[in-house]
Amino acid sequence: MLLLQEWLATHLNTLAPQRLELDDPGFRLLSHCTEKTNAPGSPKAWQQVFNAFGLQLELASSGCCGMSGTYGHETRNVATSKTIYAQSWQPQVEAEENSGRLLATGYSCRSQVKRFSQQTLPHPLQALLTQLRSADQKSVG
Repeated sequence: MLLLQEWLATHLNTLAPQRLELDDPGFRLLSHCTEKTNAPGSPKAWQQVFNAFGLQLELASSGCCGMSGTYGHETRNVATSKTIYAQSWQPQVEAEENSGRLLATGYSCRSQVKRFSQQTLPHPLQALLTQLRSADQKSVG
């Protein structure tokens, strides 16, 4: 079984159109720590997908977001979860230069960002779809 990005990367020759005129903000990817551990090539696969569409995707260095599935939602773990988030993810999420550029693969990671930084980070596929829709609108209009 392949992860989404692995499947996309193996089908790029049929999925990626000729280079489109996309507004590339220079995305940065914050990967889910379990995904990075269990599928170490997964972030690079996202890079391949974005590159095929003419988009840059930098792999941001990050540790755990502190959520670890439902761990961070458990009352007894909230303080520890917040501390872990503050050590790695929070500085990157709240850095002004990353505004509109950060993507996150993990659902729990995106929940943690919304919870502690009041921001919504899209999944890489959502960001790619937004870029493609925007390019489509430009070509029609």
